[in-house]
Amino acid sequence: MNNEFNEKTYSKKMPVDGVDFFRFNFILSNIEDNNKDILDLGCWDGSYAKRYSKTTNKVYGIESSITAARKAKENGIMVEHGYFPSSNLFPDRKFDYIIAGEIIEHVFDTDLFLNSIKDKLKDDGLLIITTPNVASLPRRILLLLGINPILDFRAIDNVAGHIRYFTFKNLKMLLEENGFKVTKQKSDVLNFNNKGTFYSRFVPKFHKEFGRSIMMCAKKISN
Repeated sequence: MNNEFNEKTYSKKMPVDGVDFFRFNFILSNIEDNNKDILDLGCWDGSYAKRYSKTTNKVYGIESSITAARKAKENGIMVEHGYFPSSNLFPDRKFDYIIAGEIIEHVFDTDLFLNSIKDKLKDDGLLIITTPNVASLPRRILLLLGINPILDFRAIDNVAGHIRYFTFKNLKMLLEENGFKVTKQKSDVLNFNNKGTFYSRFVPKFHKEFGRSIMMCAKKISN
């Protein structure tokens, strides 16, 4: 992903309301308020990250957009500009939590990505990860009708830059193969339009595999 794409996409204010609130609330609800060190990968402008601090936590961020990194610093986040994984970003620090919200779908080498997260976590540290669910019910219906189920297939304007697509099953398998134990799995909403303005929360409560997002907590397995 190039710098021009990052600046255009991530220099804008991060949405924290509407349908995105449910994903944000999942992350927030799984973070203790107990002097924890938290790393937010792709922290954008810090709109989410500053809330992870609660009253006692310290929040750090890594952001690929220079503009967004500057805004995150203004929001009180200890942020480094760059790409994860990189050995020169917070090299001597380990974290209680690492947040990877809507990141892994942009990553070429997902095994390297997860192993690098594991290395940055303290013993028994927690990864909180979210990503779009390629097997959501609306996407299944679109595919059945022969319509592209909102999957990126070109590097042009108005695409999200996704190069990986996940189901609950294959993300769980990937995490387990890279030294994590999945402790929680949920989805957020069933979307009825692409803008996220028409949705239901009822179906994913009972059938998470039909929901818009994959949301997981995964504990680092100590060697």
